[in-house]
Amino acid sequence: MHKKFWMILLSILVVMSFSLAAFAEDAKKEAKEDKPEYDYIGVDKCALKPCHGKDPAYETWLETKHAYAFDSLSAEKQKDPKYIKYYTTGETKRGKLLPNIQCEACHGPGSDYKSMKIMKDREQSIANGLLIPDAETCMGCHNADSPEEVAEFGKDFDWEEMIATGVHALPTEDDKK
Repeated sequence: MHKKFWMILLSILVVMSFSLAAFAEDAKKEAKEDKPEYDYIGVDKCALKPCHGKDPAYETWLETKHAYAFDSLSAEKQKDPKYIKYYTTGETKRGKLLPNIQCEACHGPGSDYKSMKIMKDREQSIANGLLIPDAETCMGCHNADSPEEVAEFGKDFDWEEMIATGVHALPTEDDKK
């Protein structure tokens, strides 16, 4: 009788563990389905006239090291995944590599917030994937795991100083008109 009890209990536990695993997998799947997968659109689309072609963000970004990060690498380093991760924005869903540190590297993939209707409403932009960069955004690349050249910047990183100098000029209300 005692042995039979333990066998039944063990059987119940095995069935429950499989059920919990299946439930957890379903929950993961549902969470992924609820969370949209945004796609990169590239700096060429961000810099268009109706978007940031009227404000100083694009032109002043062109004056930064970010704008030429990947281009500054040797041909050998441009093929090295360690460098690709830190010197590019990422890849579109179609597999196109976006070289250099473009807008979306800091502001998030723009596929769902790129329209003017959405961009005119900050909260709606954020709800559609726009990220507002902060110190953690910068430290996502400029950290001890990154290549030496990138990590060097992170050693003395000062967010307050960085936003004062900026990586590009910020659009003003006059630019938006």
